[in-house]
Amino acid sequence: MIVDVHYHLNITIPVGDHFPNLEWTAAEPLRAAKIIGKKVDKEALKQKGKRFWADRNGKKAIRIMDEAGIDFAIIFGLDNASNPDITKDLVVLQNKIVGEVAEKYSDRMIAFAAVDPRRPEALDILKQCYEEFGMKGLKYHGDFGFDPSGPESYKLLKYLEKNNGILLTHTGPLSPPSRNKFVDPMLLSDIGVDCPKLRVIAAHMGSINWRPWASLAAVQPNLYGDLAMWNPFAIGRFELFCRELRDLIDYAGVEKVLFGSDAPIYDIVLPTKEFIDVIKNLPKNAPKGIKFTEDEIDAILGGNAAKLLGLTE
Repeated sequence: MIVDVHYHLNITIPVGDHFPNLEWTAAEPLRAAKIIGKKVDKEALKQKGKRFWADRNGKKAIRIMDEAGIDFAIIFGLDNASNPDITKDLVVLQNKIVGEVAEKYSDRMIAFAAVDPRRPEALDILKQCYEEFGMKGLKYHGDFGFDPSGPESYKLLKYLEKNNGILLTHTGPLSPPSRNKFVDPMLLSDIGVDCPKLRVIAAHMGSINWRPWASLAAVQPNLYGDLAMWNPFAIGRFELFCRELRDLIDYAGVEKVLFGSDAPIYDIVLPTKEFIDVIKNLPKNAPKGIKFTEDEIDAILGGNAAKLLGLTE
């Protein structure tokens, strides 16, 4: 079973003719293209992303999942209270659409709410996402300018904990205007103390800054991490990817590592299927001196997430 815990849906809902997140979102596939040695035109890539990333009925997501062999996925939108284009009404609409897609494909997906805790109505929106839209977790992007363990966040985290939800929160640096002091994995330390029953997935495990995540995951029983954003290194810097993955598994434990694709962001330059194929073949293709077992790969690609989400008994 392959489970993707990190799938973006409708990250490019337009406001008139304007797409609020387009420039920022395009920075990652541009960076990925450079890492894998693929030449792309920035403006052409942005236009491709505008067409590819909008997915109001989930059909594109299902197609990517089928092509990659993904059985189940966590889907979510994006909220940034510091962006005036992203209004409360747009946030509610986006979450409603994501919830409807998950309900339509309930055998393949569950939905997480995207709510910026700085919104005065944040808790009310999260409650609506749970009670009306059937969502089961919360997605944060602290790099938009907030501490995931800050005071404004705790009312949402306590609600999640009470309702057996999961927090999926971005960790690891991104390009400007992201405020990367808010994405240090160590900011999740207090959550493990103050909300001990809350399950937390550190999206990207801090990316290049994965060691703080691993040091926490080794001692906090409900802290996990996903491999989203590791795609370009798996393809373009294979030996580096293998060394880092082996080390973080040895530090944190393989049971803490989950597969995440960040789809469909990278798919305009790097199909999710290629990333999964690299991971599947690690037991036979890893460089000399680095070993992965089939059991470890099965756990990472789906076994760990299936247990976390209650997909297996």
